[in-house]
Amino acid sequence: MKKIRKELASFRKTLSEDDNRLFQSYLDSYREHLEMPGGEEKLIIRDAELALMYLVKSGLSVTEASERLSSHNLGGFYAHEALSWYPLDDAAKIYPISMKFGKMPMFRLSCYLNEDVVPEILQIALDFTIKRFPSFATIVRRGFFWHYLDSIKRRFHISEDIGVPCQPIKINSVGSQSFKVLYHANRISMEFFHVLTDGSGGMVFLKSLVAEYLRIMGVPKSTGRGVLDPNSAIQHLETTNDFQRLCPHTKKSGGFSGPAAVQMGGRIARKSPCKVVQLVYDTQDVLSCAHGFGVSVTSLVLALMFHAQMNATELFNGKIQIQVPVNMRKFFPQSTTLRNFSMYCSIDLGPDEITDIRTTASLVSEQLAKKATFEEMSVMMTTARRLVRSLRFIPLAIKSPVAKIVYGFLGDSRFSNTLSNLGRIEVPDEMAPYIRGFDFVLGTCVVSRASCSMCSFGDKTVLSVSKNTKDPSFEESLMTLSEQLGLRPSVTETPLYG
Repeated sequence: MKKIRKELASFRKTLSEDDNRLFQSYLDSYREHLEMPGGEEKLIIRDAELALMYLVKSGLSVTEASERLSSHNLGGFYAHEALSWYPLDDAAKIYPISMKFGKMPMFRLSCYLNEDVVPEILQIALDFTIKRFPSFATIVRRGFFWHYLDSIKRRFHISEDIGVPCQPIKINSVGSQSFKVLYHANRISMEFFHVLTDGSGGMVFLKSLVAEYLRIMGVPKSTGRGVLDPNSAIQHLETTNDFQRLCPHTKKSGGFSGPAAVQMGGRIARKSPCKVVQLVYDTQDVLSCAHGFGVSVTSLVLALMFHAQMNATELFNGKIQIQVPVNMRKFFPQSTTLRNFSMYCSIDLGPDEITDIRTTASLVSEQLAKKATFEEMSVMMTTARRLVRSLRFIPLAIKSPVAKIVYGFLGDSRFSNTLSNLGRIEVPDEMAPYIRGFDFVLGTCVVSRASCSMCSFGDKTVLSVSKNTKDPSFEESLMTLSEQLGLRPSVTETPLYG
């Protein structure tokens, strides 16, 4: 901090008397928008100083820089009390009480720019953007019966990305935020505790943050295609529990319980993910291969995973079962919620059904067509509601062990692996020239040795494999099988992501 103060003082000395007055007026306008504990106010003022200094040193006048960084972008977020709170949505209720062995459901979304990230600008962009996402500006608190999200007034900070991805967040720490914003070289990443949102909601936040970062850097302002204007009005339906608001009740129930799945071999590492492997495919090649088999890209990748899983285990007394999240928004296009609104289906095959890729892809496609339907998801949602209701009057202090029994399906021993596909990522035309790509990384589970996730942007499709074991059999088999199909992905593998 002493070094920063010295640098700012030296910078102020280079300004003319008029520019110094403009600089001071700029800072004073920030103070008028802040009503926080002194330490937090000082940090935001420091963010403003560093951002303006960077822009001026980059060639902008103090007037131009202060216009881009106008205190209007703070709105009233930092000047009023944090009074709102949010009950957890149906999908999130179980997460805080089902955590064990230092595990918590985390995921990471990343955007790669064409140039290295400027931390000073990313921090002020987050200062501006967070007000538009009130359900993220929260901490997880313990109620008597359930956890809940409680609004918090603080400066949400960025950090340099120097560790292993998707590590648990200390949600019980005083003032702890439930998401992270990280940067490394040209990459901006956001990591979320799944209690806050799913991949679709998280991607809206990430793209909106990146858009605001680019605006401050001089790119024309852009919205649409999942990018929200940080200064636009908050929409109530973005924070609703759409499981309750939109999903119909049905008399049927079921869809959660089931036998344990065949697991891959390999000793579970002490720290996970112990490595993240990313296979980067040419999108057109993947589409052509999938269409040649008469299936979707998701079915094709699942078929590869089933075969790779077979090559990574010596156990065949059961079925390989892969969990596939289903975005409920595709059934309810009117939904604008940024919270969780996904369920899942289980695709399962016995060893004798896993013969060749084409046949496996066809079997997978048939199961997806039957299981990832509105009717099946409605049955699952009804079951979830009944399970939640059965626990509603059990005090939280004793609910966790009960939940682990009642929600036995959440033990990931029921699944051999996971594939979460966010599909094609789109951004406004103004942003596209400045973005190189996106990727999506899932945190690992307790028992299953790998979790897979994928997304596409432009001409690249990235399949990320988060490993819970150093045994390379699964990912090496994925690479070999891909090459046999003529897909030839480029591969990166690292124990420390970034």
